[in-house]
Amino acid sequence: MSRNEDSNSKYSAERLRQEFDTACVAHGEGRLREARRRYRLLLRFLPESALIQYNLGLVYFDLGDYALALRAFSTADALAPPDVDTLFNLALCQKRTGDPAAAIATYRRILVLEPDHADCLYNLGGCYRDQHDDRQAVACYQQVLAIHPAYLPAANNLAYLHHCAGEIGQAIRYYSQVLEQRPEDESVRYLLAALRGIPLDQAPDAYVRDFFDTYAEDFEQHLVDELGYDNPQQLHACLCHSSASGTSYAHGLDLGCGTGLSGQAFSDVVAEFDGVDLSSKMLAQAAHKGCYARLHHDSILHHLASTEATYDFFLATDVFIYVGELGPIFTAAQAVARPQALFCFSTEHLDADGYRLLPTGRFAYSPAYIQTMAASTGWSVLACEAIRLRREGDDWLSGDVWILRLGPDRATGV
Repeated sequence: MSRNEDSNSKYSAERLRQEFDTACVAHGEGRLREARRRYRLLLRFLPESALIQYNLGLVYFDLGDYALALRAFSTADALAPPDVDTLFNLALCQKRTGDPAAAIATYRRILVLEPDHADCLYNLGGCYRDQHDDRQAVACYQQVLAIHPAYLPAANNLAYLHHCAGEIGQAIRYYSQVLEQRPEDESVRYLLAALRGIPLDQAPDAYVRDFFDTYAEDFEQHLVDELGYDNPQQLHACLCHSSASGTSYAHGLDLGCGTGLSGQAFSDVVAEFDGVDLSSKMLAQAAHKGCYARLHHDSILHHLASTEATYDFFLATDVFIYVGELGPIFTAAQAVARPQALFCFSTEHLDADGYRLLPTGRFAYSPAYIQTMAASTGWSVLACEAIRLRREGDDWLSGDVWILRLGPDRATGV
């Protein structure tokens, strides 16, 4: 090599080092597109650099481009000996791009290198949950707690899985463990009360909001396709069979509108619908349905107490299971109802008197309770039909659908 060629190669290597350092600084300061440009430039000269591929994968991940991040991490993995950080990010991308089976295989590779990697075990448990393999998920979360007893997300997931399986003692054990370390957690306190049979009048807003924010993305598909949920359609059929059949309504309010299934089902009855829900992520799903004029991120009672609108149609499907005492809602709805307003809703059935918080964390209601509460708040029962709400395990949950009408004396103030 000539002296001149050697000088040029050294200069080129120095420039590449400077470019890499500049790319790292840009990445660290959040200038992601600049970092992406610089890393891609570097790969033109160093296409077999696992480090640059890894860093580029991190940039793509931060940009939300998980497919390109997956490609970069896969390339980095192929170019170098197995590396825990590379594999961990690769598994994250595999799951984000809809391939939990590949993510499971990658997490297992990590555990060969580092058997006590708690975050890996926790994420592996999440992948098994996605595949409905709760037995394997439980085993992973138990391993996490064996390594780090204070790893609360693992304890919380164990409590949830045991709760779903009807293993009450184990559910109480793990919920108690979470509450001991997080005593301000209203949701866990509520679920423990349900499991222990402690009577409550309502579910905390935090529980409802957090539950539906967590499952909003897959909630509708799971509810309809796997649990056979069609409450809105059954409630609509009940309305068609009632004395209110054929009547149209100007302004409706969907209480706890969720993803908008009920608004869709009753769009032929109500000219203009508003929706209200505690979960912002459920409201985002409802917005895509196109059946609501306005969506309100609020609790039902607060919206009813603060709105300046009036309504001639109220709807609440599979909502009161998270409410408890219904008197305040019936009264608040009456206060903003137009004359002869209709109130259509469903309830989980209770054979005993009154209403009750069940070990599932849901409230169930006796028909006598609904009839008494309606009469005491100015509503009259037009129709009630027994229905199957949805599947739970091998059985169907029993419920009731209700059509109420506001009496003219209350609606007009006479």
